[in-house]
Amino acid sequence: MKILVVEPVVLELFESDVEYLDAIKQPDTVVECVSLAAGPTSIETYFDEAFALAEVLRLIEANVEGADAVVINCFADPGLMAARELLDIPVVGASEASMSLALQLARRFGVVSTYENSVAYTEVQARARGIETRLAGVIGIELGVCELEEDIEATTRLLIDAARELIATRRAEAIVLGCTGMVPAASGLRAALDVPVIEPLAAAFKTAETMVTLGLVHAHGGQYRRPDASKLRG
Repeated sequence: MKILVVEPVVLELFESDVEYLDAIKQPDTVVECVSLAAGPTSIETYFDEAFALAEVLRLIEANVEGADAVVINCFADPGLMAARELLDIPVVGASEASMSLALQLARRFGVVSTYENSVAYTEVQARARGIETRLAGVIGIELGVCELEEDIEATTRLLIDAARELIATRRAEAIVLGCTGMVPAASGLRAALDVPVIEPLAAAFKTAETMVTLGLVHAHGGQYRRPDASKLRG
């Protein structure tokens, strides 16, 4: 199978993502990563997300031929619902996939993310999915997405401290990393914590592989209605 991984940001190099996914993919899976030519360099606000949305859909349409599934590599899941309206193959978002996996592992899960505004952002996501009572809490560390890899050890320590607080004070029984840019820190958290740690890019990618293997795809006619491109002007 072929999985198209969409980086919904302007990113010159994504070899590390390809290497990461190559290490966990099924033997017959082909990974193709593409990124925006124009748009934000990270998605940390609703403005960033709004600016990226149309470009994400254009990027998917331009590269989806031959793909068996699409993964949107961002915890904001930008363009997820719209892409499902466009396509007849599985489209998987990092946030939705990782939260869904957490529900199968724990009564309540916590999310560690970037910046304080991610708390409300993630709470809104959980409420929209009807799982807010299963979300133990969210803590945003004081680092932006583009700063996460500047000092992996320091980033990992901040995330471990935040995760331990969620476990101790909010009774979180699993931890979801609230940004796909936290891949390099995931192994450090798993070594330090006694609860499951879910990395969202891997969760989304393996969910996509499973959907393709099982022949599953979202249905049209209910939530996902075919878009009418003739309504677009200009």
